[in-house]
Amino acid sequence: MIYLIGAGRLGRLILQRIEAVPLVRTPKGLKNERVIQFSEKELKKYLKDADTIIHLAGSMDFSNPKRMHKANVEFTRKIVDAAPKKAKIIFASSISVYGKNLLEIPATEKTPTNPDSIYAKTKLEAERIVSSHPNHLIFRIGTLYHPSYPDFFRILKLVEKERMPLIGNANNSIPFTPAEEVARMFSVATKKGKGTYILAGESLTQKEIFSIAARELKARPPSLHLPQWLALFFVFLEEKKAFLLGKKSFITQEHIKILSSHRIFNCSKAEKELGFKTIPLEKGMGRMVKDYKGETNEN
Repeated sequence: MIYLIGAGRLGRLILQRIEAVPLVRTPKGLKNERVIQFSEKELKKYLKDADTIIHLAGSMDFSNPKRMHKANVEFTRKIVDAAPKKAKIIFASSISVYGKNLLEIPATEKTPTNPDSIYAKTKLEAERIVSSHPNHLIFRIGTLYHPSYPDFFRILKLVEKERMPLIGNANNSIPFTPAEEVARMFSVATKKGKGTYILAGESLTQKEIFSIAARELKARPPSLHLPQWLALFFVFLEEKKAFLLGKKSFITQEHIKILSSHRIFNCSKAEKELGFKTIPLEKGMGRMVKDYKGETNEN
């Protein structure tokens, strides 16, 4: 039996590929879902017959470090404690564990970790908990893109309106990663693979990425450069405004730091052992723009 915990955007893509039982806190209308409150007793009850546990749950709420630690670390410990020894745990981690200043370029699974945010530190701590289980697989995943990730539509709108600035000199490489291929890797991982794998997309420069988006949108590529500190200041004000209005800002200071960081990864281990394929960003961006335009026309 395969159980999936964390039926968000990536989880739904995975469920399109495999037969699994989603464990959810509130009803989501998913096939075979089980609504539980994730107490230790309930987890042990439901996971006792598990052959595979796909653990995607977590928090990226940078405004609430305590909640992030509870969701990323404490909850992971509950899952590992409840998992049968025979079960394989497949855990969704993040390339953030390497930090935004890589200690080696390109980074591999053997590159020393260097977490520089609360999120990265909690994901690395969760990795260590998962690693204590005898049968585990950890995916360190790059920044995902897919039509189901609406944040990208907001960025495309800014590019289309020619209001998207470049952060810094824009020559830094960013490994945007197609969510469909990552979902396929989780499906493959139910049958083979063990240990830690990096799943990161083609590393193009910030300037190249926005130029591709602008070309697909038939807009002029961004040319205004903002120093990182100034972009962080504007986003800080936006975050405060959203907080006062009881809303969540669609962009955070962490997003700006990621957007302006130079990171390149070597995914040869996942390519060789699991058949991971890097979809050219130009092809993926074309799909994103097509879906973006479709949604814009519908609205």
